[in-house]
Amino acid sequence: MNRTTKLKYVFSNLFIVSFALIGVTACGGETDDPSNTNFIDYAKDGDVKLTLEYEGHDFFTDGIGEVDLWTAIDGDTAHFKPVGDSNGDLLKARFYGIDTPESTGKVQEYGKAASNFTKEKLKNADEHGTIVVSSPFFEYRAPETDSTGGRYLSVIWINEEKEHAPIEELQCLNLMIVQEGYSWVKNLAEVPEYVETFTAAEEQARDLKLNLFSGEPDPLFNYGDYVDVSLLELKNAVVESLKDPNYENPYNGANVRIQGTVAGYVNGILYLQGYFDEETGSINPNGEYAGINIYTGESSAPTRFTTQNTYIQLCGVAEDSENFGFQVTGVYSMPRIESSKVNENDGKVIYKPNEIDDSLKIHEFTYSPTELKDEQFECLFSPVTLTEEVVVTGGYNGDDSITLYIEDKNGNSLDYNVYVPFVYRPDKNDPTLSYRSYEDFVGKSFKVNGAIYNFHKARSGNISYQLIPTESSSFALVSE
Repeated sequence: MNRTTKLKYVFSNLFIVSFALIGVTACGGETDDPSNTNFIDYAKDGDVKLTLEYEGHDFFTDGIGEVDLWTAIDGDTAHFKPVGDSNGDLLKARFYGIDTPESTGKVQEYGKAASNFTKEKLKNADEHGTIVVSSPFFEYRAPETDSTGGRYLSVIWINEEKEHAPIEELQCLNLMIVQEGYSWVKNLAEVPEYVETFTAAEEQARDLKLNLFSGEPDPLFNYGDYVDVSLLELKNAVVESLKDPNYENPYNGANVRIQGTVAGYVNGILYLQGYFDEETGSINPNGEYAGINIYTGESSAPTRFTTQNTYIQLCGVAEDSENFGFQVTGVYSMPRIESSKVNENDGKVIYKPNEIDDSLKIHEFTYSPTELKDEQFECLFSPVTLTEEVVVTGGYNGDDSITLYIEDKNGNSLDYNVYVPFVYRPDKNDPTLSYRSYEDFVGKSFKVNGAIYNFHKARSGNISYQLIPTESSSFALVSE
């Protein structure tokens, strides 16, 4: 999503919205306040209404269905499951016709505010009312994905108070987001009937100077300079957060400039590692390694920043996310080509792999399967090799991943699991062969080579620890 001006639509009978606004200024917060007589609630009183019954229909076959909230990602993206079926396919919804500022891979002004608004509406509807997801069509038909191929173009309908609400009592969340000034209107080609109302809602938000149209600083956006923070400082804060859920991370929301060596890159996550002794901040007399994970967004980061044993600098926002735990996101800049015109806040390659000093090269931790314990923080965010093979005993399939339960060769269950976030190919000589379900792994033995040790924060708030292969060879098939 780019912060672009809204598309203009030309219709012979284009609705013109005029307001007599004298001395009216609103910034932040919702505007459906009875005292604000200038505000029109288009989501409640406008022409955008759900016309298809959802009962007895499934989104994946009919393009409409009632759902439960799985994860609210940002202002215009959320994940859902078919109502009452937590084991069903994950519906990754990209809200159709709107474009909110970014708050994950990149962080923009009013992105966090838009995300908070959407999350609050969805959580209320999920707990007390109804959520229905439909495709942007006026007929029952199979849904379509967006340009990524992994998210469905969706119109979200909610009622925050009544379960299984009738369609006439559902309101369009996409439109709510626009009229509150949290989004620009985007392409509505599939539903030209909505154009007039969505356009009027955005024009009203502009005239009332709501949120991203206010011209005022975003109170949730950090406008401060980037500060130099070490990987050790970040890791120590993460460890305290894992030990104590009530701990307040001092770096949460901070603009940070960090340096480290690339330890791995997988599924849009970049892992950096560095070594620290007593002179550089460690309280361990023998020194220690520290790392952090950096979410670079859905698009691929430049190879020059993701090649292992490259020493780099990045600037981003440190964030303790309820969905993903603590990480650095909102990376300021990762230029695809080397340039002499680099400012202090640009990402930059300091040493290429063939230039790096031995003291900066990645350290790979080595353990027997039983030596690696739950909450073994010394190797957090670092590559780990196990000296003996492990056997897969079970697991479960995620939306774009597979989680595997493992034991050692003597049958001892292990505290951690293996998380595979890509299509696994067991034979490098046969690229057509792939494992796409945890059942393909069960009963087989594998050698772990350089998988990243990380943690996963579940929807319940529980923390589990895992090894994440960066490629298929990092979790190599040994025997059937």
